[in-house]
Amino acid sequence: MDFKIFICMLFLLQLIYFVVGRYSSKGIADQKDYFLAGKNVQFFPLMMTFIGVVIGGGMVLGSAEEAYLYGWSIFLYPLGGALGLIVLGAGIGKRLAEFPVSTVAQICEVAYKSSMLKKAASLFSICSLFMILVGQIIGSSKFLVSLGLNNTPLFVFFWAIVIIYTVQGGLKAVISTDLVQALFFMGVFLLCFGYVIYYEPLVSEIPMPNVENLGLVSSKLTGWLLMPLLFMVIEQSIGQRCFAAASPKIVSQATMAAGFCTIIISIVPLFFGILAKTMQLQVPTGGSVLMSAIIETTNPILSAMVGCAVLAAIISTATALINAISSNISSDFNLSGFKCCSMRLVRGITCSISIAAIIFAFFLDNILDILMQSYELSVSCLFIPIFIALFKKQGNFISACLAMIFGAIGFMLFRIYPIQFPKELASILLSLFGFIVGEVIVYYRQKLKKISNRIC
Repeated sequence: MDFKIFICMLFLLQLIYFVVGRYSSKGIADQKDYFLAGKNVQFFPLMMTFIGVVIGGGMVLGSAEEAYLYGWSIFLYPLGGALGLIVLGAGIGKRLAEFPVSTVAQICEVAYKSSMLKKAASLFSICSLFMILVGQIIGSSKFLVSLGLNNTPLFVFFWAIVIIYTVQGGLKAVISTDLVQALFFMGVFLLCFGYVIYYEPLVSEIPMPNVENLGLVSSKLTGWLLMPLLFMVIEQSIGQRCFAAASPKIVSQATMAAGFCTIIISIVPLFFGILAKTMQLQVPTGGSVLMSAIIETTNPILSAMVGCAVLAAIISTATALINAISSNISSDFNLSGFKCCSMRLVRGITCSISIAAIIFAFFLDNILDILMQSYELSVSCLFIPIFIALFKKQGNFISACLAMIFGAIGFMLFRIYPIQFPKELASILLSLFGFIVGEVIVYYRQKLKKISNRIC
């Protein structure tokens, strides 16, 4: 890789993102503009921002590393996120968009008539999204270190630019930069893929997918496939885009198209991870499997472009998460006690979240484990009550409350006491059991009330 070209290209792209973000932030008057982009996002930018949210550091870097170890079976991880988008496109996204809310947590308040449940759901969402954000920042740090750029001031300056335009422009800035970043990394990944297919003779020796490889990762299958899939339905950064769309029909079209595009793009890091294994490439300790394979099989200019594309994918996911967390905090909790300008407070919250995530990233390491546990926390506690609320808009408080409590218990319990059954699925089933218990309690309460009324 030509490091001079990489650094120049990286900060040129950062400048472009900054200009696009600043330009799109003009005219923001209130929180509706800041968090929902005026509820007027059209098909193409909506599709590209969905792609930008899903294809991040975990999918690009983590998938290549796992594919190097386990082969094609790792495809289940990016497939989970892509299928989640397709499920949204099949009708779930349309139902989300029909709710008169600005956060997914507020669905609990609408359906279960409880501000307390809204706040609880928001806290679970904030915790999950924050750890995923930390995972993206860790991914960017490890990636730069793997390229030989272990420079903390450069790393902080890189993220400072991202924070500035995200804080200033809100969702409008995020969607505008997502559009540019997604077009860039999709184009570069496909160009690199085509280049290697054409010029690298060892491509013909890559083993085909086979069922035997699934045995190596059987313990991870549920987490890889099911957690990202279900997380798409309840994730605030995805829900926020559904709420911001110009119409529910556009949500269905954009999520469906984004899902199929994600499947195509996710093949690229898997391909390079398996190619690295086929070539018996020795990856340096702490190095990136993806970049090691690309540097070995392409030219310095193309590898520099891929390096910038990887960081663009990480940034697009990170900015979505920053804005989503800020939306949860600002919209789901009463901040009227703070005597300052509303937009200034919102931007301050957004900035604080970003800085806190960078600080946390210096103390954590494993990207994929952080992502999986973050997905599992939200899905275990929130999937059942929110999914049911999409089809039953007048639910019972007790049922939703017990579903969250039982899901949280399952999330912790099956880590302390492992079981043969997949712990992720067991937590969801325990949450469903809690919901059913709540329904039974409410049913018999109403029955006893009717009997009491008759006697009186």
